[in-house]
Amino acid sequence: MKISICVVQYNRIELLLKSLSIIERQTYPDIEICISDDCSTDNTVDEILKLKQTYKYPIVFHRNEVNKGFDFNYRKSIEIASGDYAFVIGNDDSINGENSIAELVKFLEENSYPDLGFCNMLEERTGNTVIKRAMNTTVLGSGADVAIKYYSCFVFVGGLIYKRSTFLKYNTDQYDGSIFTQMYLSVFMICKGERAFSIKEPMVLKDILLDGKFRHSYRDRIAKTWDKYFETNAGLFGLMHVVISGLKNAGLLQQKHIYKIFKRVYLVTYPHWIIDYKENNAFPSAVGLFVGINPFKTDDFKLLNFFNKIRIFCLYIFTTVVAFLTPVFLFKKFKQKLYEYFKK
Repeated sequence: MKISICVVQYNRIELLLKSLSIIERQTYPDIEICISDDCSTDNTVDEILKLKQTYKYPIVFHRNEVNKGFDFNYRKSIEIASGDYAFVIGNDDSINGENSIAELVKFLEENSYPDLGFCNMLEERTGNTVIKRAMNTTVLGSGADVAIKYYSCFVFVGGLIYKRSTFLKYNTDQYDGSIFTQMYLSVFMICKGERAFSIKEPMVLKDILLDGKFRHSYRDRIAKTWDKYFETNAGLFGLMHVVISGLKNAGLLQQKHIYKIFKRVYLVTYPHWIIDYKENNAFPSAVGLFVGINPFKTDDFKLLNFFNKIRIFCLYIFTTVVAFLTPVFLFKKFKQKLYEYFKK
């Protein structure tokens, strides 16, 4: 079985080179590296062309003539592959553990080749903290209920795994520009009967460091003073829209699904961001999120019936109060347990 490690590349060539050097440690022989470069402005092209001459595995390199955005580039990294499965990473991610790909292949073979999945991640910048989005190594199944339960596991692209033939069957540019095309495609595939799976082992090394330092974080851009205040929904409206669209386009959307999607965002994701902003002394950003994520400001809120609209709005007010009043240290202490609870 051939595995394509698909890299979504834009600038930061130093990180990509380190990532590729780590990948060379893999013991599995049948691997190819597929890099889709979104018209980087650094020396990505020169460095990759030079590396191709000596690298352990074959490198397939594609460069967009103009910057096409994340969604297009994400899909292109898989389109240019030739493997049976595509294992996607960002240019600041790598493969953790020299036997990870071999173990992945064994799982796929023993479970009748499921269609799409995700694995856990080891976050280097936080001292190798395990990011747990998979609770077990197993086949999760398919259908609307599975899609609703696990859609949030497809937010981070690092460690998303697709049977390439299945991906190409559903591949579409319909949600390019959303920055969540991977979520739409995953939800739609699962709803159409394709089998999802999860890998508990942290096969991805996330946010790799250069010289012990982590660079480029959203924390560098958030508003910490009132003169930089701005209203935002932090992309959460777009996230909900692609998930709802995946269910709708598969012909499975029901009122209970719309409610569950809104409930997950306002009960889990939204308050987490408020507390994260507080931790980073970005109170203006927290207020901007509170104002911007008022559920009445998204058209998808109209899809809820009157009773569910009231429930979601009350939840929005309640979690806002709790998030602003909860001490950061208390949240950090119970963060992982809360995450695991909501994943059940």
